[in-house]
Amino acid sequence: MKITSIIIAFTFALSISFASELTELYKKNQTPTYTELIAHYQQLADTYGSARLMEYGKSDSGEPIYLFVISHSGIFDADSIQAAGLATVLINNAIHPGEPCGVDASAKLAEDLLAEGVIPNTRVVTCIIPAYNVGGMLNRGCCSRANQDGPEEYGFRGNAKNLDLNRDFIKADAENTKTFYKIYHDWKPQIFVDAHSTNGADYPADMTLINTARSRVEESMRTFFNSSMTNSLYRDMIKSGYSISPYYHTYGDTITDGLMEYMDSPRYSTGYTTLFNTMGYVSEAHMLKPYPVRVDATYAFLKAVVFYAQLNSSAILSIYNNANNNIRKVKEYGINYKLDTTTNLELKFESYRKKYRTSSVTGLPIHYFDQSIRDTNTIPYYADYKPEKMIQVPQYYVLPQAWSAVKERLDLSQIEYRTLTKDTTMQVELYYISKYETSDRPYEGHYFHYNTEVIKDTQEVTLRAGDMIILTDQDGIRYIIESLEPEAEDSFFSWGFFDSMLQQKEWFSDYVFEPKAEKILAENPKLKADFEQKKKDDKEFAASSW
Repeated sequence: MKITSIIIAFTFALSISFASELTELYKKNQTPTYTELIAHYQQLADTYGSARLMEYGKSDSGEPIYLFVISHSGIFDADSIQAAGLATVLINNAIHPGEPCGVDASAKLAEDLLAEGVIPNTRVVTCIIPAYNVGGMLNRGCCSRANQDGPEEYGFRGNAKNLDLNRDFIKADAENTKTFYKIYHDWKPQIFVDAHSTNGADYPADMTLINTARSRVEESMRTFFNSSMTNSLYRDMIKSGYSISPYYHTYGDTITDGLMEYMDSPRYSTGYTTLFNTMGYVSEAHMLKPYPVRVDATYAFLKAVVFYAQLNSSAILSIYNNANNNIRKVKEYGINYKLDTTTNLELKFESYRKKYRTSSVTGLPIHYFDQSIRDTNTIPYYADYKPEKMIQVPQYYVLPQAWSAVKERLDLSQIEYRTLTKDTTMQVELYYISKYETSDRPYEGHYFHYNTEVIKDTQEVTLRAGDMIILTDQDGIRYIIESLEPEAEDSFFSWGFFDSMLQQKEWFSDYVFEPKAEKILAENPKLKADFEQKKKDDKEFAASSW
């Protein structure tokens, strides 16, 4: 027994030593490789009974995406955790592997939660995706982010398909995104954090924060999320010794013009999770702070989130469940949010003085931030957005079975529907696309449509056996509307999933159709009147024989 105890103790000591060595890398301006990182989490899972490392699915690069789960309750089945009334926090890392501070911060957080027992409370389950963009993480180098202070080597923003995964959460072109869907919908987190570093301006704050745009948060949870939770996290960061501000997203040319809240539409990680009433944050450590500072600031924020979840788990679960119940009852739903500049909050913001000089390289004017001069201004903070259009929520949407790529994404997002067992004729409201614009260049693998307009009509149509009837009275109602309404900015139509419908497939010769056109107009006086009026109003139309 003595020998066994010594061996166990020695093995345990080696495990802790291995883990600690990896979590000290960031202090040397380094970040672990994918292989080193997964070995770290496997070592923790092998050492602690309250941890599991789960292989969840594949990435575009072929390597698996893992989920690391810390559950002090000893429950590791997602359904059982939900049944037990435990709150869940999901942390995502390396969606942009050139911004790896979350990778190191989460590795340290996991070690501390387990080794030190920082949170012995059994009411919170912490789920960590160690490396989401695996292909980008494997594509390591020193120089793709020239506007960043360390680490020595890091990954690349694009994944194995050169996709920005933080624009993929509706279209799901990447296997990574499909794996995320499985993780997210299995575990149904109440809180989600996506760890990043900033781009752009220089300023004193160690950390900036994107919270899900408050206008898009379900109404019953809005006050809790905006006032109680977010404000508490700001206070906790300051207590930990790190300065924090809202994300540097300027309204005008200068900081005195104000900042505006970032609108995270459904293409973004927190935009997607908000569709299912998860409260979301994007931590943005300041790129020009030394790498150890960025990691420590990210660690402090992640720890603050988990602590807050522990202290407020009952309230968080209650608010989350209420939001899911309330959203199913909405009769109108807003899409395409635009900034409301008629109202704003006030924000005290500390900045470095912005100045201009002549570039010694180009000979042209270039701006810089003078760190020797700090300005503190009370500036407007534009936090309200208003929907451009209100949708009357239908009882059902109909998706013909031909659109298998759309069906796949509905299935992955756990959207419920029933499949017709026989051909059925019914009266439906349908859309005709009357207008849209398309980007001149591809964006994230698509020629994106925008400024779409539709004409509604009510018709009797025959649906085929196998077509899908999608009930809106379900938890995924917001996802259903945002993805299936053609005018919604991140809809499947906007991303080109229905593009084949935009091309004419049959033609005719005008000389052949002329006698038929005469007969149709003669038999339909109103159609003829509309036709003549159209010729008067539209010169281009009148000049075409088609």
